[in-house]
Amino acid sequence: MKIETHMFGVIEIKDDKVITFNEGLPGFEELKKFGIIEDEENGPLKHLQSLEDGNICFVIVDPYFFKKDYAPIINESYFEKLGGGEDSDFAIYSTVCLKTPLEESTLNLAGPLLIHVDNKLGIQVIAEEKMYRTKHKLIDLINERG
Repeated sequence: MKIETHMFGVIEIKDDKVITFNEGLPGFEELKKFGIIEDEENGPLKHLQSLEDGNICFVIVDPYFFKKDYAPIINESYFEKLGGGEDSDFAIYSTVCLKTPLEESTLNLAGPLLIHVDNKLGIQVIAEEKMYRTKHKLIDLINERG
């Protein structure tokens, strides 16, 4: 599928990279289809590009890259909304808020994206622990990681 984007120009998203968020994302409930764009130059960072609005694109990352001991407790109902399955059937991503200077950038560990890797359904969930916040500074997580 080809799409015109603000950030990348015209790009092609392969079908296996298209994720459907039936409930949309908070603040963007009307947008349901997103494509994951991987760019080796950006290291662990990926982009979650709306396929319905070329101006909407989020930066996402595997949270375990920055926080190895990340262990969100996610209510079973979220897994059921995506069709259920084993833990290995799901991927977790966190949204990144890039800022200037880069050291001020943050990672949302309280509201991860849960994606069923087989049926390509996704949902943003709320982790049940209070220890995770919506704004963990990336620099702090990098320093903790060592």
